[in-house]
Amino acid sequence: LLEALARELAGEGNISMTAPPELKSVHFNRRSSRRDHVGFYLIENFSQTTRKLPDHEIAEAGFFPLDRLPEATTPATLRRIAEIFTKAEISPYW
Repeated sequence: LLEALARELAGEGNISMTAPPELKSVHFNRRSSRRDHVGFYLIENFSQTTRKLPDHEIAEAGFFPLDRLPEATTPATLRRIAEIFTKAEISPYW
């Protein structure tokens, strides 16, 4: 999982971790496939080489205060953020 996380961060955000991440939860994404699982990590120590520009896969990338997340943030993502930062009950499903 850590190798996949490092690849995703580099490819989709120009980000490299400077300390180990903390795995906060794992969720089964039953809408995607019968085998799709999503790992949710907290990464507090990292560096970004350059700002990520929009491309065919990523429409927008940035860092946002929790009280000013983009309007297009999906409900599932909002639930995961609430689970981590407000100590809401963690769902096994994405």
